[in-house]
Amino acid sequence: MADRKIRAGYYRRYDGKVFYLVTTAKDLETGEETVILRPYVYGDVAQYYTMSREAFSGYVEVDGKRKLRYRRLLNMIISEEVIENLEEDGLRGPIRKEKRDRDVEYSSRVYQNAPTYYAYAKDLCENYRFDLGKYRFCMNENRYAAISREDFAKLKEDLIFLNKALKTVLRDYKDYFQERFVQGLSIRKYAEAHQINRGSVDHQQKKFFSVLAQLLKERDEAEGKCRLRPQNN
Repeated sequence: MADRKIRAGYYRRYDGKVFYLVTTAKDLETGEETVILRPYVYGDVAQYYTMSREAFSGYVEVDGKRKLRYRRLLNMIISEEVIENLEEDGLRGPIRKEKRDRDVEYSSRVYQNAPTYYAYAKDLCENYRFDLGKYRFCMNENRYAAISREDFAKLKEDLIFLNKALKTVLRDYKDYFQERFVQGLSIRKYAEAHQINRGSVDHQQKKFFSVLAQLLKERDEAEGKCRLRPQNN
């Protein structure tokens, strides 16, 4: 599988963790081809990892079954924030293509599978436009379009919770949310529009995610249910 075609984009590892493949490179001395990856959920300082193309394209055995080590996630959307971070680190983000209606229909997104409530909050916001579009598409078509009944229930549950929170507890962040995650302004463009520095926007975003994360945690505790990724993953 060393000749398997590899492109920039999101890939899910056999254990369920998601990574963004930035690019490929060759070892200057040996000529061995490697891939450069970064985790889907990351901290303040982005971490990059490398591995050989051969290992990336190979298989592993899990519970007696042969699986690809990394499987590409088609149509999983990369956020503007991640693109900006890549550019700041001197790496090229994906080349944008004109959106098509079918992009709303197909998704490899996994719902309610974040490792922490902060990551859960971040995931909800960064995928809000895509999730809302998918929800509306399914409702208009009156069918589950490339999504299971269970995942659609999770999608709907998250959208309702977030929208209610923005009208009540998070109402002070409503305008910020509207500009950043509905209109799709990047941190840079939002900072320019409000004539503030990007550090201030980043601080506001972290505060917003933290408050939303606490609300998600309180909801789970009140219902006696955990919507995070199972610990055995």
